Amino acid sequence: MPRPVPADLEDALAASPAARERFWALPPDQLDRWVAYVERSRFPGARRRRVAETVRRLGGAPVATETAEPRAAAVPLPRDDWAVWLIGLALLAGLAAFLVWLTVYRHHDNQAAPAAVVVTAKTDVPKVVGIRQQAAEFQLKEAKLGAKVIQREAKKPKGIVLSQAPQSGTRVVQGSVVTLVVSKGHPGVAVPKVVGLAAADAAKQLQAKGFGVTLKQTPAKAAPGTVVQQSPQAGKRAKRGTAVTLAVAKGAAAVAVPDLTGQTQQDAVAALQQQGLNAHVVDVASVKPAGTVVAQNPAPNSKVQQGGTVRLNVARRAPATTSATTTTQATTTRATTTQATTTTPTQQSSGGNDYRGMRLSAAVQRIVEGRQEVVVQYVTSTRPAGVVVANSRDGSRVRLQVSAGAHPQPSTSVPDTTGEDSSTAQDDLTGAGFSVITAQWPVGDQASDGVVVFQTPTGSAPRGSTIVVYVGAAG
Repeated sequence: MPRPVPADLEDALAASPAARERFWALPPDQLDRWVAYVERSRFPGARRRRVAETVRRLGGAPVATETAEPRAAAVPLPRDDWAVWLIGLALLAGLAAFLVWLTVYRHHDNQAAPAAVVVTAKTDVPKVVGIRQQAAEFQLKEAKLGAKVIQREAKKPKGIVLSQAPQSGTRVVQGSVVTLVVSKGHPGVAVPKVVGLAAADAAKQLQAKGFGVTLKQTPAKAAPGTVVQQSPQAGKRAKRGTAVTLAVAKGAAAVAVPDLTGQTQQDAVAALQQQGLNAHVVDVASVKPAGTVVAQNPAPNSKVQQGGTVRLNVARRAPATTSATTTTQATTTRATTTQATTTTPTQQSSGGNDYRGMRLSAAVQRIVEGRQEVVVQYVTSTRPAGVVVANSRDGSRVRLQVSAGAHPQPSTSVPDTTGEDSSTAQDDLTGAGFSVITAQWPVGDQASDGVVVFQTPTGSAPRGSTIVVYVGAAG
């Protein structure tokens, strides 16, 4: 069934009698093709152009006469090939792609752009320095800007924006990329605390954190092999591979304990001091002469580190006795009296006024037991360092001149620890390079209990020498 003729085509043909007659004289199939040609146009402008083209083509040829063949000659339709449309669309697509490249990608050196959209609107770059990366990216997104993140080690916490480019307040095209430099956190690793640990355990902990270890022996009162100082200090941050220097307490040299059995107490104590050992004297009942060493611990020839203590069991002195005398016992009485007179100096020397030849620690122990204060003065001497070379009395005080050696260390200031607790005083003095002897001293004031009430020497002393501190003991 032929297509109905559209109204707009009929109106156009009515305005051109020749075209109208030629149109209606066409064979039905040709007429249907002309109607289809007009109706294939999808847009009003294109339809109007096709209607005009139909009238133009049909009105230009003569119309068939009455005597002629009733069927008019076919009029060729305008070319309507879909391939032409496809080629045209392809050309248009290529042109559009070229324009996009020219306006967007050409200026980015072949780098990916956030979107293939030509943007002309502009925006102000917000300030994001000092805030966290997530918040910065959110603010940039709200301003229709992109973000490029570069991480860098810094002292700021991890994730904090350190800098931005372009700077805040700069007006840029929407879609522009803002470069953010973000902190990766503080460089390095925190150094663990290893002071007080055995050197092997300390090295193991440090190596587990990625640090190197350097050991350095140093004289100290701590147990041999114990870490007494570290550098860098605990809590400091350092890069992996950094060598941590550990000061390790050096053990004192071991010496053989001499055989002291049978010697007098004074000679035994002096012999121990010559070896750098201390004596702990205990009075015991014995049939041996009073003041004689009857036993010792450790045994003779045992190895003891210098500064160690040797126990001496000393025969107890018999109390003085009086007995009735007769004329026939006069000689015995005189002999007894003579013997007592000759042994008294030995007992006094052993009991306590002459401290020459004794080490300072032993002398202080004896002086404190006698409830006397000691005043120490270091002097240059050929005697071993730490040995008493002279002593004198000053009222209730005993003044000791102690050898600092033939070539003493330079003098250095002695910290004043009066009023400090025992532990703090010892830390201050050892930190200044001195050794410490602590003596308990009875006090009546409870506030002085456990604190230093007196120290000697004061002012200055050779570095490495020993300082005596009296710590109050209420009771």
